[in-house]
Amino acid sequence: MRDCGRSADEVAQEIVKAWTTLAPALGIDLHEISQEVTQGVSHLFCSDNEFYFVLRKECRATGPELVIVAAAGKNATKHVSEIHLKAKADGFKSVRLHTLKPDAMLRLGAKSLGYAKAETILRAEL
Repeated sequence: MRDCGRSADEVAQEIVKAWTTLAPALGIDLHEISQEVTQGVSHLFCSDNEFYFVLRKECRATGPELVIVAAAGKNATKHVSEIHLKAKADGFKSVRLHTLKPDAMLRLGAKSLGYAKAETILRAEL
């Protein structure tokens, strides 16, 4: 997250707020994704002080794909649309969005950006 002239304490507070906001979306993957951010594999962002998201780049046979690993906050449709448009402008060939609520995201406008259900994840805790 960029500091934009803020003190180290303010930046630290914003990072805590980001992870707290993202925690329900990340569930048991919170630690793993925060490690990816620490290692520089994924990146933590904030938009308009109301929407937090984690992005990473992946390479596919068809070209680079931007992955929205997790997102949470207010005005999700607006911010996902902005991420989508920025990804297109930056040369990404696709955007993959991870969500626990795909039907809601599609209903709230993701469908108008070309998003469609692409996979279903099944997980068994052992």
